[in-house]
This record gives sequence, C-alpha cells and structure tokens, in this order.
Amino acid sequence: MGQKSVSVGHAPNVTITAVHGNLQVKGWDREEVLLRSTSSDADVLDTQDNNVQISCEGDCIVRLPHDAIIYTDTVHGNARFILLEGELRIDRVFGSLEARNITSARIGNVSGNLVAKQVTEELYVEQVQGSAIARDIQGACTLKQVGGNLDLRDAENDIQASAGGNVRVRLCLLVGQSYSIRAGGNLSCIVPQDASLGVDLTSEARRIQIKQPDSKTTLAEQKHHLAMGEEEITMSLMSGGTILFACQEADWAEMDDIQEELDEAFTEFSEQFGQQIADQVEQQIEAQMEILNEQLSRLESMVGQAGLSEAKAEQVMQRARQASEKATERAQERMRRAQEKLDRKLQAAQRKAEIKIKAAERRNQPSKRSSWRFDISTPPAPPAAPAAAEAATEEERLLILHMLEQKRITIQEAEDLLAALETK
Repeated sequence: MGQKSVSVGHAPNVTITAVHGNLQVKGWDREEVLLRSTSSDADVLDTQDNNVQISCEGDCIVRLPHDAIIYTDTVHGNARFILLEGELRIDRVFGSLEARNITSARIGNVSGNLVAKQVTEELYVEQVQGSAIARDIQGACTLKQVGGNLDLRDAENDIQASAGGNVRVRLCLLVGQSYSIRAGGNLSCIVPQDASLGVDLTSEARRIQIKQPDSKTTLAEQKHHLAMGEEEITMSLMSGGTILFACQEADWAEMDDIQEELDEAFTEFSEQFGQQIADQVEQQIEAQMEILNEQLSRLESMVGQAGLSEAKAEQVMQRARQASEKATERAQERMRRAQEKLDRKLQAAQRKAEIKIKAAERRNQPSKRSSWRFDISTPPAPPAAPAAAEAATEEERLLILHMLEQKRITIQEAEDLLAALETK
C-alpha cells in the first residue's frame, strides 16, 4: 500500500477530484493530510496555499484535520466519511455512501444506499437510487428523492423527504416548523403524544390508521386532518399505500419532577463547565509555555557552548523563538476550536431541555383536544350537605385525577372512584 502526506494549516480546503475504487475519509487532530492507497504512484496529493488536491486510481484512505472543508467530485466505489467538523460536499458516489459524526453535508447523487447518522447541522441529499437510513439529524433534513425505502429516526428540525418505497419515521423531539414526507408505498410515522401538530394525511389507497394512547381509528378516506394541541407545527404525510400515524408518550417521565429546577440548574452547570474548560485551556497553555521557555533556555546554552558568532547565534535563537511562537499559536487555536465545539453542544443540549420542559408543561395543562375526558362537573349539592364534606369531595376528585395523570391508576379505576364519590 502506497502512502503520501502533506502538512496543512487550519481548516484546509480539500478537493478529492476522482477515486476509482472505494474511499474512506476520517478526521484527526493532526495538521496533516495523509493518503494511503492500493494503487501506484499515479495517485495525486498536492498542496498550495492550504488547498489540497487528491485523486486516486484505486481504493484509498484519507486522514485529514477535523475542520477540513471537503469537496468530493466522483467516487466510483463505496464512500465513507466520519468524524468531520467542516463543510462536506459530495457530487457523485457510484456505490453506497456512509456519513457519520459529521457537522453538515450536501450530497448530489448516490447510486447505492445511503446511511447518515449523527449530523449536528444540515443534511441535504438530491438523489439516492437505493434505500436510505438517516438518524440523529439535528439540523434541517432534506432527502429529495430516495428510490427505495427510507428509515428516518430522531430528526429534530424541518424535514422534506420523498421515497419510492416504504417510509418509516420516528420522531422523539420536534423543533422545526414544517415536516413533509412522501412514500410511494406504505408510510408509518410515530411522534410524541404531547406534540403540538396539525397533520394532513393523504393516502392514495384510502387506508389511514391513527393510533393514540387510548384509541385506534381506521379511516377509508383519501385525506384526513388531525389536530394535536395548538397545531404550532405543520406536518404533511402522503402515501401511495397505507398510512399509520401513531403518537406515544416520549420517554421524558423524569422531567415532570424537575422541570421547574432544570433550566436554572442547566444554566449554572453551563457556566461552571465553561469556566472549567477555560481554566483548563489556560493551564495547558501555561504549561506549554513553561516547556518552550525551558527548551529555549537549553538551546541558548547550547548555542553559547558551540562557539558560534554572535550574529549566527542570534539567527538560530530567532528561528527557535519563531517556531515556539508558532507552536503556541497552534495550541491556542486548537483549544479555541475545542471550546467553540463544546459551546455549540451545550447550547444544543439546553435547547432540547427547554423543549422538553415546554412539552411537559403542555401535558400538565388541560386541553380542548384531550385524547380522553372526564365529566367531573359538580352535581347539585344536597340541601343539607355540610360545607366541609363538599370541600373534602372536591379534594378527593383532584387526588383521583392526579393519580391518573401519574398512571398510578387506570382510566377505568378513575371512573369507578369518581362514580363512588358522586354516589357518596
């Protein structure tokens, strides 16, 4: 296997013009681009002004800085991109494509299948001729045309997706404003039951199933509108076959007990953790400066003992000081980028926490569109009913509803208890 490498600076522009075999691109912490390939010396790895050109006649592995900006023209085999923080653009992959732990990607045409996971910003794909799997997409997700099946899970922001086969969607957190999903075959979609959605369902086969926690509805209709909460978000689901739309409780039960304290606690944590990181950065830079100063002192002593002229000795020391300053600047830049990345992750986590708090509050508020209802209006009081007894009955009603909300009793048990109170 042949190997070539070049040194680069911060956020190099890397252009991969053509790979005639399989391609794997992986980020690392070094300011260096490394090319390993199975082909001959015809491979190209050139650099000029922090612009890198790569081409390969066979299979190849490319290691480059995490923050590299990457443009890939054509890959004739399969392609894999992982651990990348810079912008990623891919025009054409004749095989299958996997993109994992990246910041963002704009992809043209994939002849095989697509797997995209852990994308912190936008994912935009023009065409996938095979099937596609997309999971944990935090930014907007656009899959304009998927020829086969689509499995879309935990995409948080706006979605625009279309597939010729079956589509399966599961969303645990909705932070976008518009969700549009089309399937040539069947379509199943699961959302949190506390989502505030206006859903337009269109089934060319006139088969629509709606599952809610306490009910199941089957409609022989082509179109149906479903209102959930205040309909703050719009969702359009279109299918050539059956549509199965289900809402279920998100796994946020633990949020109910701490929702009032969470925002304040998270803010305090962010400030403390951010200060901790800043302190660590400062300590690391100070330690590096001590090491560099010690090395410079030793070098100065060695230059003095070498018997060099004063001008030559000063020239050597000047170059050493410049090298030391450059190393310090690189360390500071790496620390700065690491802290920026941490800040982005903290902001995203806080945003998720705020949305979960809002959803928990919405669950605890009475809604006109509640999936289940109890008529707990107070019946006419008996003429001689004591005020203390009436107060106790009202308190008991609230206790029963509270137990039901916490799922400590079933709906039937709650109805029985309420009926018993009315009888009493």
